Order: sequence, then C-alpha cells, then structure tokens
Amino acid sequence: MSKDNNKSTKTKAPKEQPKAPQAAAPKVSLDPAYIGRITGTLLAICAAVALLLGIVNYITKPIIDEAQAAKTAAAMAQVLQADEYVPLEGELPEHVTALYSAVSGGETIGWAVQTTANGSQGPITMVVGVDTAGAVTGVSVTKHSETKNIGTKVVSDQAVLDRFIGMSHDAGDITVNAGTNRFDGVSGATVTSKGVAAGVNAALAAVQGVQ
Repeated sequence: MSKDNNKSTKTKAPKEQPKAPQAAAPKVSLDPAYIGRITGTLLAICAAVALLLGIVNYITKPIIDEAQAAKTAAAMAQVLQADEYVPLEGELPEHVTALYSAVSGGETIGWAVQTTANGSQGPITMVVGVDTAGAVTGVSVTKHSETKNIGTKVVSDQAVLDRFIGMSHDAGDITVNAGTNRFDGVSGATVTSKGVAAGVNAALAAVQGVQ
C-alpha cells in the first residue's frame, strides 16, 4: 500500500476574496425653502396654541376669581361673623394677602386676615379671624394642594383647624408639637400643620400691627 494512502488528505482553505469597497452614503441636501416652510408651520401652530390658551384664560379667569372671592367671603363669615368686612389700605405684612376690619353695629369687633403659607405640596391660603383681644376666633383654608389623606387631615378637617381657636401671641409664636404656645399637629402631616400654624402666626402679627 502506498504511503500516500495512509496520509489524511489535507483540504486547502479557499482564499478570502477581497471585500468590495462600500459605497459612500449619499449626502442629504436640505432645501432651504422646505426648512423655511416647516419652521413657519411650527411657529404658526405655537402661536395658535398660545392664542387659544389666552382666550381660555380670558374667559375662565373672571369665573375662577369670582368663585374664589365667594369662597373667601364665606370663610370670613365662618371665622368671625360681622355685618361687614372693610378692607384695610396700605402695605401688608409678609404672607398677608388681605386684611379686613370686621364691623358690627358700627364698631370693629375684630379682623379677618387672609394669609398664605407653605405646605408640603405648595402654598396654603387661609382666612383667620382675630378678635379685639388678639385671640383666634377661627381658621378656614380656602385653597391648597396638599396630599389627600395626609395633608388634607389638617387643611380639610375643621375639627383640627378649630384647635387654633383661643390661641394668641401672649405666650409668643404658635409652634407645632413643642414650646409654650403649642399647637398639636396631626401625625404624619407635620409639614402641613406647620404651614397652617405659620399662616395663623402671620395673621396674629398683622393684627398686632393695626391695633
């Protein structure tokens, strides 16, 4: 037998063919006129949307303002009943957005103070009644963004807000869960409790300034 037959046949690998050069990507040419039309269209859409939003705001703002004014008037009557509420002119203290003399029988029986303080989710607007002795007669929250079932346990629970009735600045600022002039806040809603307390403190300070 031939030695060549005992040897395993070796297969030569085919030579790798050179790759064909890739064609260069075609250059994209943008028509300036086309770009101008697209830009103009987008600007027109933005202008139309802005105009529509302005029209909606123009129509709805008086309605919203009227509803808020009615809510504020109801809050003033709730915190301190009077024949009329006379707005006081002049520069208002910090956090105080409106200050009214509560008048009954021609005499001032106290003040209704609208204040705004920071809550956990944004501003809290409230009306605080203060009598001529400088004590709180009531608190009513008219606007807020507090979290449901957390912050609302303070701002939407009148029984909690009524805890401020009778408090004053005779022993200093009202503090939450501590101090000599203590307001017991709601567990889990400390930030909201402190926000309302800050609004009440602002009202008491404003009244001290006009007495």
